[in-house]
Amino acid sequence: MARGQQAEKIMTSALYDSFIADYYDESPIVRGRLQDVAFYRDAARDFGDPILELGCGTGRITMTLAEEGKRITGLDLSERMLERAVQKRAALRVEARERVHFVQGDMTRFDLGEKFRLVIIPFRPFQHLLEIQQQLDCLNCVRKHLAPGGRLILDVFQTDAERMHDPVHMRETLITEYRAANGRQVRISERVAAFHRAEQRNDVEMIFQVRHPDGRNERLVFAWTLRYFFRYEIEHLLARCGFRVVRLYGNFDRSPLSDSSPEMIYVAESQ
Repeated sequence: MARGQQAEKIMTSALYDSFIADYYDESPIVRGRLQDVAFYRDAARDFGDPILELGCGTGRITMTLAEEGKRITGLDLSERMLERAVQKRAALRVEARERVHFVQGDMTRFDLGEKFRLVIIPFRPFQHLLEIQQQLDCLNCVRKHLAPGGRLILDVFQTDAERMHDPVHMRETLITEYRAANGRQVRISERVAAFHRAEQRNDVEMIFQVRHPDGRNERLVFAWTLRYFFRYEIEHLLARCGFRVVRLYGNFDRSPLSDSSPEMIYVAESQ
């Protein structure tokens, strides 16, 4: 692994081992994502198990698929996010709990000694892979872990041209506000801190204004760099790694990709 890639791996691990692990599950941004859960549930029924989920985080999708009767392995780089996932697994029914396995690992360099009928990369972890070599390494690892006839499902957002350059997105904008179970009042806003068009990256900040039950106020900043992609760029990456795109959706209702689609959801098979 090149020195720059090693540094990015460490930064990504530290990013999700920060305060965000304590706020992730209760955030309406995450809790409100129901369409993708239903989409992956249907995909699991269509393509079967075992399933591998890369960038599983706290197990939002993992647990649903286990409860659907599917054997699933969740891989994530963040120790704290996986700790949350393990806690959630403990609350499952025994038979569902036994179907879930978690691995701490790098999605660009893993060898699980198992083949999967379905590999999924939901909710943007692929967009944390900033370098082309990392993206290729990830997809090559996936191909090696796919069973004959298996499928890869990769979802990224469809890039909004304004978010590549318009200074209006550098203003802090309110995203959501909610009261957490422990009594904290949480206000989340977001801004683009810097544009890097030549590298297809934005530096993004998610700002948490937290009022604790004891009256203490806290400002926490979750800052990261996000790689954005275009349609045929992803198709070329997949082709370089031996995949063929069999379906491309613009949203989790399986509608075709159009100019106004918020997502790009690729269903691919190994050639």
